[in-house]
Amino acid sequence: MIKVAVLDDVREDLERARGLAEAFAKSAALPMSVRVFENPFDLLDHIEKNGGFELYLLDIVMLRLSGLDVAEEIRRREESAEIIFLTSSREYALDAFGVNAAGYLVKPIAEEAFAEVFGRVLGKIAAAGSSPLYIKVNGGMRKVMTDEIVLIESFNHYRTVKLSNGGEIVTPTTLSEFSEMLRPFRAFDSPHRTYIVNMNYVSGMQGYELIVADTVMPISKSAYRKFKENYIRYCFEK
Repeated sequence: MIKVAVLDDVREDLERARGLAEAFAKSAALPMSVRVFENPFDLLDHIEKNGGFELYLLDIVMLRLSGLDVAEEIRRREESAEIIFLTSSREYALDAFGVNAAGYLVKPIAEEAFAEVFGRVLGKIAAAGSSPLYIKVNGGMRKVMTDEIVLIESFNHYRTVKLSNGGEIVTPTTLSEFSEMLRPFRAFDSPHRTYIVNMNYVSGMQGYELIVADTVMPISKSAYRKFKENYIRYCFEK
């Protein structure tokens, strides 16, 4: 399910964008949910409490907070998300590149132009071969894409999720809960009762030690044979 957020403080424009997105999803038989926001602070509050979206359609010119400001807040969360800007003026096109926007549509939005940009961005999301994971953090939720997760380490009462960009997320979510969430993804396995690793980041095995990115971790004797078989199979089949 691709989660899309539409933000526009003009009701007519908001409904136009939502209608185009839903019509595209229906014609392409895509599983998609579209949530609309008239207030930028409502969107940011929703992201903080519930996690983000895979795709944002953001109006740039708004009274309370510009779409560019909202995009910068989204990027500050270090989430992988695509952004398409909606605006009545082309003067912000250069600024849109500053937040790595994937598209730019000028109002009134033509159906053909919307389908071209929207379809291209959805194809980019699908080609990434990753899915969002929503992780509990202090005071809310954090969204990461599964291919961003390098490893998950358990220590005392918390887990640390290490990301490919060098960032970390500390969460009370247990390893067993992570195992259930990651079960559909073949890249993840557990070499030890205190770790879950993404095998795409494994750079070596030596004896009962595993090298994941720059981290050396133990492989338990009980897990060694199964993990090694799974890793070799994954390398040959991916």
